[in-house]
Amino acid sequence: MNGASAERALTGPDDAALCTAADVRALYLEHAASLRLTLSRLGGPLVDPDDLLQEVFVIAMRNCDALSRVQSRRAWLYGVATKVAATRRRGARLRQMLGLAVAEQHAAPESPHRTLEQREASQRVQAILSSLSEAKRSAFVLYELQGLKGEEIAEALSIPLKTVWTRLFHARREFEKEAQRLELIETNRSAR
Repeated sequence: MNGASAERALTGPDDAALCTAADVRALYLEHAASLRLTLSRLGGPLVDPDDLLQEVFVIAMRNCDALSRVQSRRAWLYGVATKVAATRRRGARLRQMLGLAVAEQHAAPESPHRTLEQREASQRVQAILSSLSEAKRSAFVLYELQGLKGEEIAEALSIPLKTVWTRLFHARREFEKEAQRLELIETNRSAR
């Protein structure tokens, strides 16, 4: 899409720009790295976070009018990212269950020069995150790993603030319990 057609795509029927391609580009430059990491964590190993990131910003461009009216563009982007990741994750699980496609493992978003221990720890965290429900995983990732405030998460997920805290409380408990379980399995495996 060239610059002129991108500008036309972002204008309303009266040709008054609701937001511009430059606005979306600025959002991309500001939030893409952290959104990609969030998408990787929410989507899990069965989805490509770069593909999801592209989809988030395509949605942003298509919905510039809504984006220009929100209180927090960051929260809006994370809300879209959460929904995109959940949809793709469900589709990937269904394809895997039906044996339609074997998803290739994608490199972690961090540096490829990480140590073996770091990679294993990252895989354990991803396994634990995958064990959480979509709702709990979203609240946990956005708060604990991405550093969003409770109010931003409530706006991003379109839920009451108290629900954010409830989901976060239960997600933390389940995360810790699953981490302990995996550590026990690893300890027993090492003892053999």
